[in-house]
Amino acid sequence: MIQKEDLKYYLFIFLTLFVYFWNFWFNAIWIPNESFYAEAVREMFESGNFLDIYYNYEPRFNKPPLTYWSIALSVFIFGMNEFAIRLPIVLMAFGSSFLTYKIANLLFDKKTAIFSFFAMALSFQFIINSRYASPEVPLLFFFTLTLYLFLKGYKENKFLYIFLSYVSLGLTVLTKGYPYILVIGGIVGLYLLAESNFNVKTWLNKIWQLKPYIGLPITLIIGLSWFVYMHLKFGSMFWQVYNEETIKRAFGEEFKFSDIFFYLIVILWGFLPYSLVFYFSLIDSYKKWLKEFSFIFSWFIVMLVIFTIAKGKIPTYFIQAFPALSIFVGYYLANYNPDGFKKYLWYFSFFVATIIITVLNFGIVYLFKLDYFYYIFCVFPFLYLIRYKDYKLLPFIAMLMTFLIFAISLLVKVEHYRPYKEIGKIVNEKVPDRSIPLIIENRFFHNLPFYTKRKVLRDYSSNQILEYQNNHKYILALVEEDTLKKLNNVEVVWNGYLYPNSESRFAVFLRNVYKAENGDYFGFVKMYLVVGEK
Repeated sequence: MIQKEDLKYYLFIFLTLFVYFWNFWFNAIWIPNESFYAEAVREMFESGNFLDIYYNYEPRFNKPPLTYWSIALSVFIFGMNEFAIRLPIVLMAFGSSFLTYKIANLLFDKKTAIFSFFAMALSFQFIINSRYASPEVPLLFFFTLTLYLFLKGYKENKFLYIFLSYVSLGLTVLTKGYPYILVIGGIVGLYLLAESNFNVKTWLNKIWQLKPYIGLPITLIIGLSWFVYMHLKFGSMFWQVYNEETIKRAFGEEFKFSDIFFYLIVILWGFLPYSLVFYFSLIDSYKKWLKEFSFIFSWFIVMLVIFTIAKGKIPTYFIQAFPALSIFVGYYLANYNPDGFKKYLWYFSFFVATIIITVLNFGIVYLFKLDYFYYIFCVFPFLYLIRYKDYKLLPFIAMLMTFLIFAISLLVKVEHYRPYKEIGKIVNEKVPDRSIPLIIENRFFHNLPFYTKRKVLRDYSSNQILEYQNNHKYILALVEEDTLKKLNNVEVVWNGYLYPNSESRFAVFLRNVYKAENGDYFGFVKMYLVVGEK
């Protein structure tokens, strides 16, 4: 039965779900990464081939297929639209938060699990990646599921769960690649070593009890099946591209001393709003790392070491450690009541994050001239503090307000500067023959293959466009003003401003949107959509 004092927690869980699901189908396809998955799935349905992955009608070997397949299943059920494309990602994002809850409950208790859920659910980098189609969240889901099934099987001595963890590990490989066998194997191996009090003989016995001679073949059959198929069909062409994504990112760059601190800094901003609380908890618990927190410590330290050693440094690589970070935080939120100087440091870690996020919220509302109503959202964390005298959820509530402001208002305003759906609709109405490609002058907009439902010829110079018109009966092109003046017998069916750089650098994109709101379109390029026939 729900206790009265817990009602506020369930309200915040509901609002978190609202943030997860609201608005994610209203926006056009976001950033290059999402465009790759949306268009590849559209081409799968167009061709009827769900094994070979193509983007813009060219082979795409960069990632394994499970993310594409999960999106394709959703599209099969709900149709080809943004809702269907993003639904699997949103469900797996919530599933990852729920699995974090389950692991925390398995290791500690329900109260720790609830706080772990809150720390995970709105961690900054995680929730940003949970609102568009990309492999980071599916990887996180299967990664966390694998560790949960292992832990449950190990704790309860039930091989069925261990077996299912091998299956889940295979799905993890099918999502991002075979290196994750080593990552998850390292986490499990270090945890069992700590459980064995670093006795090698006992450790080996524990590993043998997991029956890897049964499980690993299952993992390899599931995880490497697609790789075998791609090798047989495309051979070295496949491996050349795929190894660029794996081997060269791991070993292809010179290691620098500053790389040691890369992911420690990523945690500082990526795990907001509880990053300072995490660091406090980690330092305070150093004597308990291999006792009370052996599983969580193994998870965190193995990922930190492996990805620090790896030469390629991308912040999203570390999202798979966020459940471990969240459980650290959840345990301290549920159980820690310091005194003396530690008490002030403890409070500091909450209030600094809350104030930073609140200032950010005020800045967004003011700069983008959002409705005055949203100022209530900005001050709501402190109203909550006054009412409930509960400081532990302050950072979570501040971040919740941020994403409510984004979901309800800011992203709607930003969408006016992303007219890809409008362009696609005009193209398909004016030029229904999809064999006629769209030419783009001097650049490429990754969304347009999906919305125009045709091949897009990228980075054409003005001379190439003029030559194309001379040699073909029809022309369909996005051009700049100087080239427009040189074209003959064309009709301008749309004109407007497009953002020429990657929207994945969202802060930079948002800055240019702010300038455009004030009449400065310097960060955008004026383009003209033209159609013509000889």
